[in-house]
Amino acid sequence: MKKIFLSIFIILSFTNLKAETELEYSAYLGGLQVANILYSAELNEDDWKIKTTITASGLVDVFVSFIFFAESNGKYINKSLISDSYNFSYEIKNKNKSRVAEINYKKGLPVSVNADPPYRDEDIPTKEFLKKYGKGASDPNSAFVVSNKFNNPCLENSKSFDGVRSYQILMSEKSKKSKLNINNKEYETIICRGSFDAIVGYNDSDFLDAASEDNAITYWYTFFEREKMWIPIKFTIDTPLGALVIKAREINDNSNEG
Repeated sequence: MKKIFLSIFIILSFTNLKAETELEYSAYLGGLQVANILYSAELNEDDWKIKTTITASGLVDVFVSFIFFAESNGKYINKSLISDSYNFSYEIKNKNKSRVAEINYKKGLPVSVNADPPYRDEDIPTKEFLKKYGKGASDPNSAFVVSNKFNNPCLENSKSFDGVRSYQILMSEKSKKSKLNINNKEYETIICRGSFDAIVGYNDSDFLDAASEDNAITYWYTFFEREKMWIPIKFTIDTPLGALVIKAREINDNSNEG
């Protein structure tokens, strides 16, 4: 029953989607495609909604066939994205593993997490845990973008919290203006570099060590006027296997003139 609900949830969410800006990314590692990503952002007056779908591709889909979906929404207040709710679902088909979860917020702070199947043991998020790691953090969807309170997106150290794990991207304040061609259209970008800072919920690994090095992550941000957000149209992450390169192959919007 849970898998049926998961499939219906994803289909209905994108059937009803009327996002102003939608980006389709391809992810490559070592020259091989490993995933497809669909990211959409919508701002209607003071209400915003962001959705993400990630599906495995290529050999990854053969060995670890997965699909991940997340949706968050909230209010646009004082040039900031304040979350009201964040829900996500994932399924790893060849491992018969899946989960559906939702985080509810009050004044931008997470107050409850509901999951099916429920979290267990040390993964159960207590109210104290949510308060400690949710303070000053964004949900994972909105942490991907930078609001227009910054004229330069490199000035924000984005902090993400999904109810169990938290990380921060520590940005270098140095930036560089550039242009990037996406599907025969030229976009003005600001290049930012930073590093991954694991706060809680992550195990030590070579991949984490590589991403934590100075300037291991590079973003190419473009400003989307209608959504009042800086959104990366390309980003790279250093790994022990080479750079993970994630670049938009298609951008559908009505606000950017290029």
